[in-house]
Amino acid sequence: MSRYVGVLFLLIVGLLPHGGAAVRAAEPGHWVGAWSAAALRAPIEPNIQLRRPPGNPPLHVQTVREFVRIDASGNLLRIHLDNRYGKQAVHFGHVTIARASTSGNDAIDPSSLSVVTYRGKLQFVLPPGGAIDSDPIRMKAVSGERLAISLYVPENVEPASWHTDTRYQQSLSAPGDHSEDPRFADAQSAPGYDWLTRIDVFAGRQTQAIVLLGDSITNGYHALPGHSYPEQLAERLRHADCARSVLSAGIDGNQVAAGLGNFGQGDSMRDRLSYDVLDVPGLRYVFVFGGINDIGEPTLAARNANKPLPDAKVMAEPVIAALQAIAARLKASGVRVYGATLLPFEGTQGAYTPQGEAARQMINAWIRHEAPYDAVIDFDAVMRDGMQPARMQARYDSGDHIHPNDTGYRAMADAVPLALVGCDDAAAHIDNPRNQ
Repeated sequence: MSRYVGVLFLLIVGLLPHGGAAVRAAEPGHWVGAWSAAALRAPIEPNIQLRRPPGNPPLHVQTVREFVRIDASGNLLRIHLDNRYGKQAVHFGHVTIARASTSGNDAIDPSSLSVVTYRGKLQFVLPPGGAIDSDPIRMKAVSGERLAISLYVPENVEPASWHTDTRYQQSLSAPGDHSEDPRFADAQSAPGYDWLTRIDVFAGRQTQAIVLLGDSITNGYHALPGHSYPEQLAERLRHADCARSVLSAGIDGNQVAAGLGNFGQGDSMRDRLSYDVLDVPGLRYVFVFGGINDIGEPTLAARNANKPLPDAKVMAEPVIAALQAIAARLKASGVRVYGATLLPFEGTQGAYTPQGEAARQMINAWIRHEAPYDAVIDFDAVMRDGMQPARMQARYDSGDHIHPNDTGYRAMADAVPLALVGCDDAAAHIDNPRNQ
């Protein structure tokens, strides 16, 4: 969007009602993704490896309130709602956005509340298999602050597009429209996010988006809120006063290729690249980090089925081919693409085998020496035990030998040279990273 088109766009949207007030023309800029969560199909189908997948409760004429921390500053926002896996339309009777209150997990600051519209309407429909961006919302956004989005659904519905994250709970109200309530009375909680997959901010041209594509390690499994590697990387960038938003596109159990069968959660990284990465506005940099589930999950599945364990080449080759395709597609889109080596995982119950370790070494060797990335972050070198290189260092290990703890996630975030995203490393020192 050119400077003059950007001004025209804001003059046009300034005629639309948002939160009871007209949006005035602002200085030229562009839309930038400021927060994201990758959607997956709900309910998750059990399989031989994931016998009891996580569940998401249905809504019965209720309001769901979802809290996020945005990573870009500006004076206009919009929310992106996704029903890509839904076979039925979803009707929203009232949607609001507000700053989160510091007084409680499900509370908002009512003075900051704005009503969200779509094509000027307070009530709107999210089509089956589709997604929508709200009208621009006039609301000052500051990088690092928490926002609450409240969605009133005046029907009984089972959300079909959902991001599961045990670290973050959404609040479910008592029956009725509670989208403007400062606090939900008798709220229930459920993990993750229903339908909400992205928040965009109309930011200055210097603001650019970074998407981290990955699995549960990117999603922050076993981390405290605010301490995943994407969140700690975002904190480094804020300390460096560098206008870069960090968006996580991690899904627990996700595979790069699913070449031997999809035993985890969500579409493979290759298959979800368009909507979880390339559709992000303001995208400039992508970090690709995945493949360990393509090794461990088929191994677990084979063990559970009493079948022969897959060998190294059979596991490694689909991952390498998929990573090659992902990198090629991203580079063709004009973004900078960075790859990361796979972490050591010896000791992981049921998932580790010598064949799996050989597959990891094959994939890492390709990433280091042959992959068409613009640069490589060697997480393996940072995290491995020098005496037992197939194992993660004990000080970084959450206890399951495959997911880092908060200190390990911090080491991963610190291993990313900020110069790769055009920022100053010297200004990014953090003594006490903020907890969400």
